[in-house]
Amino acid sequence: MKRNVFPLYCMDCMRMLKMTILPLMLCLLVSFWAVAGGLEEKAAIALFEQANILHTQGEFQQAAEQYSSIISTYGVSAPLLYNLANSYAAAGQVGPAVLNYERALHLAPGDADIQGNLAQVRKDAGLYRDDQSLYRRLIELLGADQWLMIAGCAFLCLGLSALLVTTGAGQGGRKGLHWLMTGSLAVLLLTLPPAFLRYQDWQIGVVLAEDAHVVISPFADATPAGDIKAGRLIRPEREHGDYVLITAETGKSGWLAKESFALVTEMTDILGE
Repeated sequence: MKRNVFPLYCMDCMRMLKMTILPLMLCLLVSFWAVAGGLEEKAAIALFEQANILHTQGEFQQAAEQYSSIISTYGVSAPLLYNLANSYAAAGQVGPAVLNYERALHLAPGDADIQGNLAQVRKDAGLYRDDQSLYRRLIELLGADQWLMIAGCAFLCLGLSALLVTTGAGQGGRKGLHWLMTGSLAVLLLTLPPAFLRYQDWQIGVVLAEDAHVVISPFADATPAGDIKAGRLIRPEREHGDYVLITAETGKSGWLAKESFALVTEMTDILGE
């Protein structure tokens, strides 16, 4: 009786096809993604250069629109936010300028150019701030995540050194381990408060409207409690309807319309989400 070898032959063919065609398709897909990514990067760079040209030609509003379009299409970055803020500042729009400088600082904490331009815009707009303490200036050198990362590393070193001491594994270098524990504990205690304070800064907002004013209750016909300048930093506390109870950096508090400000960490206004 003859054995039918055709099914086995087809099975081998299928195996060969899988071994050759599938890797080839994978390579083609990877190549396609790489080419598409390269083209996308070139398109973003071209748009960025066009926006820079508009800015140098004095077309500040158009440049700001171009930078915003790039951000909504390709994503956010500190240089884009910095240039966007520069365009708003040159166009005399203090609120959006301060907002995007603050956003850029969240992505690049401690950047001297961003800090310098932000300070100049605030000074020119009369948004004076009390001289910050040395401790506060040191805190702002790093972002919340960076402070937390240092604290996490210190906690890990503390835990490992404590484990070695309690198990007796580091008997020979016991004195060094005690020093490591002490240093790690000190670093942990020094870095947790800055991390907490920097995370609190994530809740700040910036007044955008030039004619914004706070009212004594969250209603459209409420009695005004005073004006608040565009570019002023505020901290939202709670909301009611279309109003948010805020405390400004000057200490003034009251209800402010939601449309009058934007939060630094919520970029729906430029990301289009």
